[in-house]
Amino acid sequence: MEKQVNSQPPILQVENFSLSFLAYKKGLIETKTEVIKRLDMTIHKGEIVAVVGASGSGKSLLANAILGILPEHAICKGTLKFKGEILNKACQEKLRGKAIFLIPQSVKSLDPLMKTGKQVRDAIHSKNKKELQQEIFKNIGLPKETEEKYPFELSGGMARRILAATAMVSPAELIVADEPTPGLDPKVLKETTIQMKKLAKAGKGIMFITHDIESALEIADRVVVFHEGETIEVADAEAFTGKGEQLNHPYTKALWNALPGNEFFKGKDNLEIEEDDEKLEVKGISFKYRNQPFLFKNLHVTVHSGEIVGIHGYSGSGKTTMAQVIAGYLKPDEGDILLNGNKIKRSGKQTIQYIWQHPEKAINPRWRMRKVLEESGMEKSPITRELGIKNEWLSRWPSELSGGELQRFCIARVLHDETRFLIADEMTTMLDAVTQAKLWEIIVRLVKERNIGVLAISHDHKLLKRISDRIINFNEISHKK
Repeated sequence: MEKQVNSQPPILQVENFSLSFLAYKKGLIETKTEVIKRLDMTIHKGEIVAVVGASGSGKSLLANAILGILPEHAICKGTLKFKGEILNKACQEKLRGKAIFLIPQSVKSLDPLMKTGKQVRDAIHSKNKKELQQEIFKNIGLPKETEEKYPFELSGGMARRILAATAMVSPAELIVADEPTPGLDPKVLKETTIQMKKLAKAGKGIMFITHDIESALEIADRVVVFHEGETIEVADAEAFTGKGEQLNHPYTKALWNALPGNEFFKGKDNLEIEEDDEKLEVKGISFKYRNQPFLFKNLHVTVHSGEIVGIHGYSGSGKTTMAQVIAGYLKPDEGDILLNGNKIKRSGKQTIQYIWQHPEKAINPRWRMRKVLEESGMEKSPITRELGIKNEWLSRWPSELSGGELQRFCIARVLHDETRFLIADEMTTMLDAVTQAKLWEIIVRLVKERNIGVLAISHDHKLLKRISDRIINFNEISHKK
């Protein structure tokens, strides 16, 4: 039962809300797909409520419904209220970006042609814009020079902090944060959490949408658990303890127990490296962007076939750039990438495959999902079914899938028979705990069966401890001087 924070109307009240999409099949047969069913929830002034669930469960669609930015073929039933007033279209247009502010899921929401400092200052309605922008950057751990950079010059974690900062400096009374924390290292996550708690203390209501229970428990007063578009449980944060004995629904318990710090899955057996094993060698590479200091210098890493090497480090340290250099998307200023002692030829089907941190950046928006798999010959592979890819997704466009659903396609297409090494950059950061455990179980099995080498980049040290043969601290090998 939800606790009443005060006698005032809730900042947000959702009553018996359902959301469907209208579509037409061959022969103009009308179909209706229900994605949210009979949802009830409230957020009061000064309260943080986390909405947790699997990728594709309808969490982001709920956010879009509140903001009034659903596509035209969406059909809504039930009631949405802001401070007691029904959120009809006119009301949503008046409040959107002012009293109600969205932190969007995709970092592509940042203007690629505008420096990040100006993007945050544009959301400030008081006179001392520059001072406030610099203060919030300092509070969430962004270096002062970040304000002069464009989004493409930032790491994924830094870009997410810019999105969060924009909401933090706004005059909003309700902040809808849609997956604001994937890819943040523990220190930055803590700094961002502190700032959001300060916003709640100042009287703002916050809806914190996430697949990550651990992040939710760091920040939320209550947790609303979504599954297949339906609320299955509302629990206080304190109920998530032990093996989930205080939780009611089996799915909520499964989410909690699937975390790397809880049951997860057995993990890898110890690897014995053979002399004739294949190896991917990163030999003394250095990289810097134009007019910038070196991100890393004289960097050495070796991955053997059948080995999972974990790499962790703080957000913005250059891990993703290193991964893109190894995969051939960027050219190093110095050094070489060798496969079995030879320079790599970048043609045909690649033996070294890269799984991007942000799947929406990695898939052609003009291709239906079937073509994404056909390109790599993985459309009919049993691996696609194991990864949870549904047949009905194949006919959709990338924009019609959630980030977590897109990531499954990104993983599937790199697992063709010629892949010898995988570079997984925060591969499961967009996925709920149950799906994350399942996907890593598949990868670990394939590593053993096909003798694939994996370089796994993650901020989640608990995850790396469960899956890796050895772990490298990126900050200790990057030699930035």
